[in-house]
Amino acid sequence: MAKLSAHGLEVGRVVYTTYTKCYMSDKTILKNHGDGWKLSGKVKPEFSAEYAFNLAIERLKKWESEHPFGLAYKKELHSLASQSKRLRLHITIQLMYDDSDGVWSECCDGYDSIHADLDEINELCKLYALALSEKREPVAA
Repeated sequence: MAKLSAHGLEVGRVVYTTYTKCYMSDKTILKNHGDGWKLSGKVKPEFSAEYAFNLAIERLKKWESEHPFGLAYKKELHSLASQSKRLRLHITIQLMYDDSDGVWSECCDGYDSIHADLDEINELCKLYALALSEKREPVAA
């Protein structure tokens, strides 16, 4: 497990749907899926850490503007689940977004579960289905 403090100053963090990336002053990129920081990569020598961070922020903002349902899904997922539980909930929804009751019983009914009711999970599954529809290209007739 990596330590943030071992890599100099923090340039910035980018929060994605299920993980967070942290850009450090020594050009190290760390990633956290909820189980601690892990080394993810290094910024290329010809670029600065600040440039790489700003580029990542620009790409994320572009994605958010092009995918409003994806952004709504991301916000709802973040409001329901902590960083350590987001990936599990997201994977479960990916596998059975058309069965919100199944998602609820898999992620919210048991030990170390997410504290959400069936209506919240149902809404999250609907948002995921809408986000999927954004990705699909319309078929030409």
